[in-house]
Amino acid sequence: MVIDVLRRLGGVLLLIAIAPLVLAADETASRHTAGTHERQAAAEREPMLELAASAERDVLQDSVTVVMFIEREAPTPAGAQAQVNGVLSPALAELRRDHRDLEVATGAFRTDPVYSNPRDGAPKITGWRARGSLQITGKPDEPFNRRVGELTSRLNLESIHYFLSRDARQQVEQELITEAVKAFQGKAAAAAQALGFKSYTIRKVSIDGAGRDDPPPMPRVQSMQMRAGAEAAPPIAGSAGKAVVTVNVSGSVRLQP
Repeated sequence: MVIDVLRRLGGVLLLIAIAPLVLAADETASRHTAGTHERQAAAEREPMLELAASAERDVLQDSVTVVMFIEREAPTPAGAQAQVNGVLSPALAELRRDHRDLEVATGAFRTDPVYSNPRDGAPKITGWRARGSLQITGKPDEPFNRRVGELTSRLNLESIHYFLSRDARQQVEQELITEAVKAFQGKAAAAAQALGFKSYTIRKVSIDGAGRDDPPPMPRVQSMQMRAGAEAAPPIAGSAGKAVVTVNVSGSVRLQP
């Protein structure tokens, strides 16, 4: 019994001993919370400014896509399609075998009825016209122009589109991020000074890239019959232009006195 009493007295004495420590810790936590709330309230009273800045660069387009097509007419759909495939398939196989640096894909393929002249009475189907195309993508250099020029003896040239490749665009965007961020910081510092504040802190910021390719796809239809009897097809006439790559930085800053 005596031992139990001593144990109870020991617990009471321990509680009495640590009570001041607990109270001190609570007071410290309360002061810290109050200070945090005061700082947040002071920050919210500081004026906030929305800003945007950008950096851009003209970059030479490093890729080109040409679309080449063939049309054939026959009394039946199957006959017209067979004639088109007879031209496209060898050209496709040759490009993939001998020019592995090129990206080659088949494009649209369609078959449409050919009608008689309405002046001869009610229109009637007199035949079928099939049309197929190839898309060829590569570097806009002299070998590419020469290869496409050779194909015009079998295929018609429909369009040429120069553009900036994804890898090249991403590389330029990475380089422009630093310039755009510096422009954002410079604009924030100038605005803070003009408004009578000593400094600023960035509240939030976002970065995104944008750009455009110039010029747009150029339609250029060249008939195969124009090449009939030619000894050697000349290279296509074309030259890459420039694309504009832009990085935008936008966000908000708090102005500090």
